[in-house]
Amino acid sequence: LLHLVPRLTCTSISRTMPHALCPQALSRRLHNGHTSRRHVGYSISKATLGARLIATMATQAPEQSAVSNGKEPVQAEKLELSELTAVSPLDGRYGRSMHPLRHIFSEYGLIRARVAVEIRWLQQLASVPQVTEVGPFSGEANAVLDKLATTFSVQDAQEVKTIECTTNHDVKAVEYVLKQRFAAHPELAKVLEFTHFACTSEDINNLSHGLMLQEALQKHVLPAMDLVIAEISRLAAEYADVPMLCRTHGQTATPSAMGKEMAVFAYRLQRQRLQVAAVPILGKMAGATGNYNAHMSAYPDVDWQQVAQQFVTGLGLELNPYVTQIEPHDYIAELFGAIARFNNILIDFDRDVWSYISLGFFK
Repeated sequence: LLHLVPRLTCTSISRTMPHALCPQALSRRLHNGHTSRRHVGYSISKATLGARLIATMATQAPEQSAVSNGKEPVQAEKLELSELTAVSPLDGRYGRSMHPLRHIFSEYGLIRARVAVEIRWLQQLASVPQVTEVGPFSGEANAVLDKLATTFSVQDAQEVKTIECTTNHDVKAVEYVLKQRFAAHPELAKVLEFTHFACTSEDINNLSHGLMLQEALQKHVLPAMDLVIAEISRLAAEYADVPMLCRTHGQTATPSAMGKEMAVFAYRLQRQRLQVAAVPILGKMAGATGNYNAHMSAYPDVDWQQVAQQFVTGLGLELNPYVTQIEPHDYIAELFGAIARFNNILIDFDRDVWSYISLGFFK
C-alpha cells in the first residue's frame, strides 16, 4: 500500500490518521533509520493499515471519490441475446464456430452433467447390498433413470433454474427437480431421500466437470487436432521434393525442402496431441472433507472407497483417492497446459507460413 497509493491519497489519509500510523510518517522513519521494519510490524500490521485506508476512502464525500459520482446506475435497455449483443466474442462473432460446444460447456450442459451424476449415484447405491433401503432397482426403474439421465433437455434445465430462484443453490435445485420426477414412479418414490446421499456439492460438480471435459475432448478437441495434424502431414508429403532456401538471422543460408518444414510442425503437434490425450480425467466422491464420514456413519460395514472407485470409473473417469472437500483440479491445469502448447505451436506455424508467403515461396 505504501508504494501503490497515490501521494494525494496518502496526504488526505495523513489528516485523518494518528501521526504514528500515517504511511508517509512510517516511510520517513524507515528511510531515516529511526524505526526498524520489525518495530513497524509490531506497531501496525499491513492488514490494519489496509483496513484504515479502505475505511478512510469509504467515508469520503461522493464529490471527492474517484469511483462514484453519487448517481444511481443507468438502467440500460434489455437486449435479447444474439451475435450482436453477446458480451463474449465466443457467443458473438465466433458463435458459429463454438456452437458444438454449447451443448457441453453452457450452463445447460453443466446441469445436464449434474443430473447424470446424481442419477448414476442413486443407481450405484442400489447396487450396494448393505444399503437395503434402496435397491436393487427393477429393470423398469433403471430404464426410467437411464432415460432421464440421457434425454435431459433445455426445457428441463429451465425448470432447475426456476427452482434455483427459491433455493439460491444450483446443485440443490437439481436435487429437487429429480425428486419431483422420481415421485411420479412408485418404486423411485420410496427412495427419494437417498437422492444426493452423503454428497457434498463438490462431489457432484467435480464429476460433472470431468464428464464435460471428457465429452469435449473425445467429440471435438482431439478430432480437431487430428484433422490439423493430418493436413499438415499431407502437405509434408506433397512438398517433400520442393526445394526452398532457408534463412538464419534473416539472411539466406542453406537449402531445405518445404515438405521437411511442414513435417517439423506435424511432429511437434503430434507430441502435444498425445500429451493432451494422456492426461487422466480425475474425480472424487468422498464427501464433505474427503473422508467418507457421512457414508461410514450411515453404513459402517461398506467399503466406501471401493464403491467410489466403481462409481467414478463407471463414469469413464479415474478416481483421485486423496482429496479434501474438493478434487484439487491439478489435472485440469495439466490438460489446459498441453492444449495451450498445441495452440502455441499453431501460432508458430502461422507465423512461419506468413513468412513463406511474404518471401514468395508459394508463387
